[in-house]
Amino acid sequence: MKFLIIVFFSFFISLFAYTQDSLVIISKIINPDIPCRKDSTNKKITLQYKQNNSYIDINTFKSNKCINYYIIPKVNGEYKFIVTTKSYETEFSTFEITEKTSDSLEINEIFLFNKAPIYYKEKEIHEVTITGERKSLVKFEANKTIYMVKDNDLLSGGSIEDAVKKLPGVIKGFGGELTVNGKSMAIYIDNSPSGLTGSDLENLLQSIPASSIEKIEIINNPGASYDANTGGGIINIITNGNALRGINGAATLNYRFNRNNKISPSININSRLNNISVQLNSGFNYREWNKTNNYEREFIYFSPHIFFYQKGKDEGYNRYYYFRPSANIKLGNKSNLLINYNYSYTYNDLFNTTNSESLNSIKSIDLSSTNKSTNKNSNHEIITQYKTQLDSLGTKFDVTAYFSHYDKIPSNKNAQNNSGINSYSINKIDLNYNNFYAKSNFEIPIKKIDLSVNLGGKYSITHSSSSGKYNLMNKSSSIFEYPEYISNLTFDYDDYQYAFYTEVNKNFKKLNITAGLRYENLKYKSHIKEYVREIDNRLDKMYPSISFLYKITPILNFTTSYRKSISLPPYTNLDPNINGYYDEFNTTTGNPYLKPDFYNNYEITFSAFNYLRLGFQYTYSNQVNLLSFETKDNSLNVNQTTQTFNGLKNYNVSLGIPIPFDLIRKGKKFFKEPLNVDKMSFLYFFNMYNYFKLDDYPYINKVKPIWIFSFYTQIFLPMDLKFSGFYLFSTNKGNYKIYTANRPFNYSNFELSKSFYNKAFKASFGVENLFNNSKIAAGIISHNLNTNSYQKDDNQIFYLKLSYNFGKLKNLKKENTIIDNDKQKNSFNIPYK
Repeated sequence: MKFLIIVFFSFFISLFAYTQDSLVIISKIINPDIPCRKDSTNKKITLQYKQNNSYIDINTFKSNKCINYYIIPKVNGEYKFIVTTKSYETEFSTFEITEKTSDSLEINEIFLFNKAPIYYKEKEIHEVTITGERKSLVKFEANKTIYMVKDNDLLSGGSIEDAVKKLPGVIKGFGGELTVNGKSMAIYIDNSPSGLTGSDLENLLQSIPASSIEKIEIINNPGASYDANTGGGIINIITNGNALRGINGAATLNYRFNRNNKISPSININSRLNNISVQLNSGFNYREWNKTNNYEREFIYFSPHIFFYQKGKDEGYNRYYYFRPSANIKLGNKSNLLINYNYSYTYNDLFNTTNSESLNSIKSIDLSSTNKSTNKNSNHEIITQYKTQLDSLGTKFDVTAYFSHYDKIPSNKNAQNNSGINSYSINKIDLNYNNFYAKSNFEIPIKKIDLSVNLGGKYSITHSSSSGKYNLMNKSSSIFEYPEYISNLTFDYDDYQYAFYTEVNKNFKKLNITAGLRYENLKYKSHIKEYVREIDNRLDKMYPSISFLYKITPILNFTTSYRKSISLPPYTNLDPNINGYYDEFNTTTGNPYLKPDFYNNYEITFSAFNYLRLGFQYTYSNQVNLLSFETKDNSLNVNQTTQTFNGLKNYNVSLGIPIPFDLIRKGKKFFKEPLNVDKMSFLYFFNMYNYFKLDDYPYINKVKPIWIFSFYTQIFLPMDLKFSGFYLFSTNKGNYKIYTANRPFNYSNFELSKSFYNKAFKASFGVENLFNNSKIAAGIISHNLNTNSYQKDDNQIFYLKLSYNFGKLKNLKKENTIIDNDKQKNSFNIPYK
């Protein structure tokens, strides 16, 4: 502990010693015929700055190395990096420096081509443009943290959910939701709301392999251009979106195994011909899994209290197919049309066995139950976007249209024996979900005063219908072979929304301010046909947001932000149809009477070198919907559902400390060298404190915080091997919202990887849950009922990941084919002086 304190303070004090407003340019000039470490080709480097639509020379360097470092004044603008040699073609790359550019910038790799006509048609490197920051595994912005997945060994194995759970501050809560620094987050895929919730969203994230995505963005306080229905923020999952000339792509195979098998082959193919860029991302995921579920319930209405013990085992088989083509069509020098189509199909089988018994009940309960369920669903999404630049001043306009259709048909067969009495139950649900929206955005830069204005609007329609059919507690098993349903429950949900927003971004030298205001008018209603019951609600609200970014020094930043947001109850939580486990004493249903959650989110962050971070977050919600259990007086029947509670406060403090191993070896000299975290061995320590307090929840006498500790490491070994590791654990007996952690929870992942054939082929071997202690044990107290639950997933999981890149991925122009619906970009250029 003493060593960590010394390292932390020496690291922090050095921040103020490094006050020069400069930038380190890192370049890699590759000769395909000579290994990088042996290349001694004499090169002349010319750095140019763009002024009045032409480039002027500002500096010249000479080098005979492959990797080079140059220190230049940090001045916003467009630059050209030219490489001239005697025997090779002159090559160059352009890049841009903005306010958001970090203090070291790695430009694209430059390839040297022999002076021969055959290479003239293939040469494309001069068309590459970098806007902002060097390629880095982690990038920090004012209200956003970006984690690269594609080139990150630790994140690219497993599923998307596995990758997200390894990010600093991300925890999968006791209700199954993904939270960041204690806040509930909305899930976006390619800048669009996923549209799925609950178990549907969980199955999606567990099915898509992480190798199919490019990066994950954690947006803590989104601006006014984003929907207000984002809760505490957004987890934005960006799939691979690069299109290259020729036939190019990557093939990946991920095989995970213990007593179960999990296999995920995937392929990404892209090409560009003239004005059309196309991409296809497709794959398949097969997953076998086991889970242990134990419940101990104490019914305190009775005297003496009745105890109910339930032990269950789940065995599942998931099959997931996805097909995601996209295209970018250039309509002119300033206009593009982007089209994305996303299709997926899922077929899941679940087998469950449960044994239950009671203590102190008048009639002894000895219940055994077997349950078989199937779930077939398909999802279709089509997104089109037209983007154009309206004038020479940089005014931009885009309009996006989105439509999705999701259908799901789950069915269940349950057989149970209670003290020798058999009963049988079947149910089947047909769910359809449709969503359409259209949105537009104007981006108006006023460069003379370093100001940018965004204006936009959105209109959306959603319709969901769920029709359930039931035959419960029948005495004949013939209903399994000849299904006959004797009751029905039909639930419809509709919402209509229109919104307008404006957002202003202004630079004051070291200070950047973004302020926005969003107006949303929402009407939503639900209807239960059999009960002749309709619930109608209307919301007419303003949602302000503001953020400040102050650069104390070139390497020390201070940010603060505020945003008001809402979280609407998802259709899965509203639907009263049975959507989970069922037996004589247990049901799982939705609650059509849930109310929206309103959030006030505050955040303050200090960061240095983009990796050392200290943050404080406070969130208050006047209402919050949480998974709970309910029972009636004088009853042993329990329903798992979602309930609305009032007045949730969340205090979160987080600290991230990087410890480069070269800092220990080199001491003060370490700070005089350019930092490139992606190529150094390091240990990253992340600590998080969470304190939750619910105003109207009387069942917890004294609230205890939860501390979460996580460690990340990257170590470069001999023979070009790289070791990556992650370990997370929590403290015991803390409170998470209305849940109490009865045991600490743990998670680990360790991996060894190596690249071959000039990084075209890569192999990785790793293990998850090495210590076999990944489990969740939680308690919850509700009216007349105390519940303790224990869940444990698969044991240790070993995995082998193989990937192969083909085509010209290294030296050709990259062009994005993924629609960027909500992200707003602002850049201001200052003439070079």
